[in-house]
Amino acid sequence: MNKKIGFFICLMILLCVCLTGCGPQSKDGVTPYIRYVDSHDGVQVAVPEHPKRILSLSSAFDTILLGLIEPERLVGINKLSTYEEYSLEAKRAKLVKPVMSSYPLEKIIALKPDLVIAPDYISADVISGLRHMGIATVVVSSGSTVEGVIKNVTDVAHIIGEDEKGSFYKQKIRRELDELKRLGESIPPEQRKTVLFVSSMDGYTGTGSLFDDMCKYMYVYNAPNRIGLPPRIPFGEERVLAMNPDYIFIPSYKGMDKNLTDRYLLNPAFQNLPAIRENRVKPLPAAYLYTMNQHIGEAMLAIMHTVYPQLERNSHD
Repeated sequence: MNKKIGFFICLMILLCVCLTGCGPQSKDGVTPYIRYVDSHDGVQVAVPEHPKRILSLSSAFDTILLGLIEPERLVGINKLSTYEEYSLEAKRAKLVKPVMSSYPLEKIIALKPDLVIAPDYISADVISGLRHMGIATVVVSSGSTVEGVIKNVTDVAHIIGEDEKGSFYKQKIRRELDELKRLGESIPPEQRKTVLFVSSMDGYTGTGSLFDDMCKYMYVYNAPNRIGLPPRIPFGEERVLAMNPDYIFIPSYKGMDKNLTDRYLLNPAFQNLPAIRENRVKPLPAAYLYTMNQHIGEAMLAIMHTVYPQLERNSHD
């Protein structure tokens, strides 16, 4: 009987050790309150209620996080996020160290994050490696539509326990979408401009891209879509001539492709394009053109006002 009692006591002790060893723990060994959130890869992930050492593996998610929490709660930042013309949260991003240009597994583990937020294009091996090390890792889908970006903002806010702030940004974007609609309704379809957003990443801004969806809200025609180009098709010379854009937008930021502007301005074949003739090849902050965060509404308004400068006056009537 004594042996049975002893065995039972040992079993209970072992069970307690196992239970306290699962999930995040604070320095004093007490397991903090945790929540479970749905990850895009179909896994339910246990995350701390108030994560203090957060790392995102995307500049887009960096910008979202910097609008939700204090910079000191981030354990690393993407290099692009610190560029003024690339991120509208660059000033706050510069307060975060270290600055990273890649995310090798060893470096992520060395930062000792209590939560990692990863885009859906990150290698599954990295995700499983982080989870194997006991690091809460949540995958979030990359938004390829305006509605998808709104969902990203609220999803990231929910993951870190800041639902109220996520709701605030959702409402903010909705108000900006209403303003875009109000302004756009004054532009007849036949007067809408055709725009071409060119990037060093060929086809990135074409049919089916986030920018393509943004164009619908800005009451402009996305040039590749308008002539029926399939997604991810490079913009060759003949295709650009067929697009005949009224505006050409070129992203500007530190380290940008310096030859991108010259490729259009100095090409003899393009000199009769409306965008060239009317001096409408416009460098715009990459933060507007590549926006995938809570600033998407204000970015679209800025682009819309560039294309339709007369709306500047209407918007303040």
